[in-house]
Amino acid sequence: MVIKLECGDLEVSLKALKKLAYIATLQSYGPVNISSESFFGKLFGEKEEERIKVEEHDSGKVVVDIYIEVEYGVKVTEVAKNIMENVSHVMQNVGGCEDVEVNVHVTGVR
Repeated sequence: MVIKLECGDLEVSLKALKKLAYIATLQSYGPVNISSESFFGKLFGEKEEERIKVEEHDSGKVVVDIYIEVEYGVKVTEVAKNIMENVSHVMQNVGGCEDVEVNVHVTGVR
């Protein structure tokens, strides 16, 4: 992703954006575990950071998919909404993304 500045261009890698999304998710209320989306990911133990997908489309839109497990007894919709708001805020203000779509996939309850 390239951000136009007065003194030149700034290129931000998708890996850096993924790390921002990961930190913002951990700072949100409710998620117990950032879980793997697939059986093989769980079987072979993917790193938590790899369970977040960040894609940039040609239009400049950044799409973030996060797979989480939530704590038993919490409102899943509130947790998902909180994560969406936090990740979107961090991606826009810190990452420099103008158009961000955040999708939260709840894969389980602990």
